[in-house]
Amino acid sequence: MTKSKILKKVIPILVALLMLTPASCSSDNSAGGVGEKSVMAEYKKTVEDSDYILHALGGMDETDDYINSIECLEAGYQKGCRLFEADVSFTSDKVLVLAHSGEDNIWSENDWKLRLCQVYPFDNESEEELKAKGYDIEKHLCTYEEFMSFRIQGWYKTASFSDLLDYMEQHKDIYVMVDGGHRSYEDTLEFYKAIKETAGDRTDVLDRLIAGGQTTDMVKAAREVYDFPLINLFFDSDEKREDALKTPEDFAKYCRENGISSFSAAKETFDGKNASLLEDDSLISYIFTVNDEEEEAKLRKAGADVIGTDFLWDK
Repeated sequence: MTKSKILKKVIPILVALLMLTPASCSSDNSAGGVGEKSVMAEYKKTVEDSDYILHALGGMDETDDYINSIECLEAGYQKGCRLFEADVSFTSDKVLVLAHSGEDNIWSENDWKLRLCQVYPFDNESEEELKAKGYDIEKHLCTYEEFMSFRIQGWYKTASFSDLLDYMEQHKDIYVMVDGGHRSYEDTLEFYKAIKETAGDRTDVLDRLIAGGQTTDMVKAAREVYDFPLINLFFDSDEKREDALKTPEDFAKYCRENGISSFSAAKETFDGKNASLLEDDSLISYIFTVNDEEEEAKLRKAGADVIGTDFLWDK
């Protein structure tokens, strides 16, 4: 599917299209929201009806990934997808935007060149020039104004986190997993305070964010800011897991005892042994990032509930 065809499809009125949702991303939830049902009950129903969670709001043309654009989100929504994952980070002037970051909100050279497809300015411009433009030299960040002028990979519109919340407010049947990268406890507090401030009094939107993080400290910080009903914890590789989560059994026990609704893992970590030990009827598993149908089949056989993908949703 070409970009021009995609853009023609994402503009028209959604109502008629949403009546015909493909099975691959199907969801029986209506756009009317949760009503009297609990957030958790509606969320679990959506998970049951979903095969995929769209990584970075979904890829395009089987080549473009890490886009994090509302255009891609809307294309996925029209296909019937209701579970999405988004990269969220700060600009140099502390505005939350949809962009991938590394540890403690650093935009790496790969983030600039491969994901945003922008010139990496920190190799070519002097420190004085960068400071004059409002850049954060330590974390390699640009200003919000400059970020919003980019075209991701030369084509897609950039988006603020506020744009994402606005979309969620208008589409009350979607859930978004927040990927803020690896952050310290203090940095996570700042991150989720900004999320709450951006949302304002829109608790319905906050309640449909799948919050949490890569460590128990990140989960604690998120919960200190807001009582998120949907919490996800990342199951890291053996050498990187903290002591409290050292074994898969420890990890599953921690999740049960701390009301964590889901875990995410890299496909390489979700092997046969770990998959069987993590199996828990109360714990939803999100396995990233899979774009091969044979690989998807193996992971589902191992027990994966939802597959994180760039492209399989559009097959």
